[in-house]
Amino acid sequence: MSWADRRCPMALFRMQSMLFIRNKTKFFLAFITVSLIFLYLRAKTMNHLLMWDEAWNILSLRAFLAGAARDPFYWGYFYHPPLYMFFAKFLHPFASGIDLRLEYLSLFFSYATLIVVYLLGARIGGPVYALLCGFFLSVMPASIGYDTWIKRDGLASFLGYAALLALLKKKFFWCGILLSFCLLSKENAVFFIAAATLLILIFKEKNPVKKISSVYAVILVTNFWWYAYFSQMLKGADKRFFVLTEESAAWLNSTFYYVKKLLPDLNVIIIFFVVIGIGYSVYMAFYKKKYEWSLPLIVALSVYLPISIVIVAKSPWLFLPARPALAMIAGGGALYLFEKSKKIKYMGLILAVTLLFAFAGGLSFSYPAYHKKTYANGWPGAYSSRELALYLNKRMRDDDRLLITEFAYWKMPTCAIFLYYWKAHPIEIISGKEKLARIIEDIIKYKISWFVIADSPDPRFNFSSLAEEAEESRLGKPEAVGWSYVWNTKEIAQEGDSAKNR
Repeated sequence: MSWADRRCPMALFRMQSMLFIRNKTKFFLAFITVSLIFLYLRAKTMNHLLMWDEAWNILSLRAFLAGAARDPFYWGYFYHPPLYMFFAKFLHPFASGIDLRLEYLSLFFSYATLIVVYLLGARIGGPVYALLCGFFLSVMPASIGYDTWIKRDGLASFLGYAALLALLKKKFFWCGILLSFCLLSKENAVFFIAAATLLILIFKEKNPVKKISSVYAVILVTNFWWYAYFSQMLKGADKRFFVLTEESAAWLNSTFYYVKKLLPDLNVIIIFFVVIGIGYSVYMAFYKKKYEWSLPLIVALSVYLPISIVIVAKSPWLFLPARPALAMIAGGGALYLFEKSKKIKYMGLILAVTLLFAFAGGLSFSYPAYHKKTYANGWPGAYSSRELALYLNKRMRDDDRLLITEFAYWKMPTCAIFLYYWKAHPIEIISGKEKLARIIEDIIKYKISWFVIADSPDPRFNFSSLAEEAEESRLGKPEAVGWSYVWNTKEIAQEGDSAKNR
């Protein structure tokens, strides 16, 4: 281009337009690539074994829509905020395959989170950083393992990070609106509210107290009706589960639970990039004064500090809102090495190979193996419950009656997983400490066709003594199904009729 052409405003405009279109095309193609990786790795987790909360959500939705106020799962509809269930209502909850349809709904919200993270990355560090953030979120084991769960976390994360994007754009009203809907999705929105508060202070906004107050006012007006009148969680049902009390002083023993859990959640390679990314983000935010780089750090701290120090319950999924933030921190570490690769020989090759290993880790991800490692009690219990339900489905007739003990491995009378997979028949639930003689009387009196002891491998809670006594009695040897013992009691149940005929 000649000097005369350069001086021509139209020629300069055309050149800038071409560069913009070219960069925008690269940005779009990079996002398509990340999207394909994201969706492919999660396709393998579809139609998975339901865990307790997933089955509980489905049964609660069905009980609410049926108006079955006496159903033990009816109250569960009001335990967590209603926004996720609002969408779930339109997916034909009573038709078969509702679990798969709800998995797709969760995947939709998880993919929306990926889009927001990509936009956040582009705004904070440019297109290369956005690509790296999206890549790490796509191959992160914890994200692959939870993105199709039938839980509210995908929707809450999407709205929470969308609120932070609005905050970066100084759209404080929309930040408040999005945080409000986030809080109507799940209670862990408080992590995003805490992060937004700190970020407004860190960004050194004018009149920060006024801006924070306006965000809080929007949240209060939008959410008051639910938390004041409907939320079962705030009515004390599980208060000790979430708030430190004298009875739960043992929490000190598990303060580092989520830190230790980073290994299966992220894997060694992503942890490596996170460590470098922490240093790089601190340098960019507080030395270079590019305060937007503090966003992923603040979000991660806003999640990990409360769940490690304040919250007693160490549920494996409480860390979920921090996953995109961890991916962004890892992206910062990779970006730093990418910049260094321009000056250090072979650094680019080493970085490429390392990222390839991270991708290979995503490809080799095993859904059962991950949850067995991170949810040691829940996964085998869920498998045992499903196997018991499928076993009985094949053998029970429509008019058969089932007598079952409370579920020892859940320490609860009923099991949501069992009830979801089981084809409903008349059922009686008894204590696992009931006398065998009384059980046999009930089998005869109520014409019970099948008797089940839902046992546990944990010696503190199991019903092994009852199972051994039953095997030595007239019930005979049972069938072992998962952790449960099953007896066909039809012949014994008919003794009542035989006695009457005599």
